[in-house]
Amino acid sequence: MAHQDLSLLMQYVLINFNFTIMKKIFTIAVCTALFAATACNQPSSNQSTDALTDTAKQADAALPDSGNVSKVLSSYIALKNELVKSDGAAGQKAAAVLEEELIDVKGCAEAANMARQIAATTNVDEQREAFLTLSKEVITLAKGIKTNTTTYVAYCPMANDNKGGYWLSDKEEIRNPYFGDAMLECGVVKEVLKN
Repeated sequence: MAHQDLSLLMQYVLINFNFTIMKKIFTIAVCTALFAATACNQPSSNQSTDALTDTAKQADAALPDSGNVSKVLSSYIALKNELVKSDGAAGQKAAAVLEEELIDVKGCAEAANMARQIAATTNVDEQREAFLTLSKEVITLAKGIKTNTTTYVAYCPMANDNKGGYWLSDKEEIRNPYFGDAMLECGVVKEVLKN
């Protein structure tokens, strides 16, 4: 009988011990899940209210079509030309115009953010760095929509610390936005978009 009582007592202790551990694990899991859920829904400290506004504007933005993409390409080319001239102040103004046009085209939020970065400075080196990413986004847009214009995809192997960089041009003649006068003709046309 004493052996049976001891066995029951050990089972009781073991069951309570397992239940206590399981309860602690469950509590930790719930707390972790709640923390992760609330952290993901909070804007980061460096996220501006402009970016939140742009998200709202993007929700109302028009789908890309030949009209709005033609405007984007025209403004992009204007920005590219200012970078060719190494004119940071004019590049800043051209980027601000481009940003507004990109915000109005659904799916172009990242490109609009790059245009905003360019518009935020007159430092041509910083503008050119953001222009690398902007160009990737705009080239993708240009390839996807017919605009009834011929656009050239140019490439400079020395841009971006010799990693290379692409840009769009409305002329076949190379005018390098990444180096300006220092290497004005460095590059080659890689693709012709006849939309």
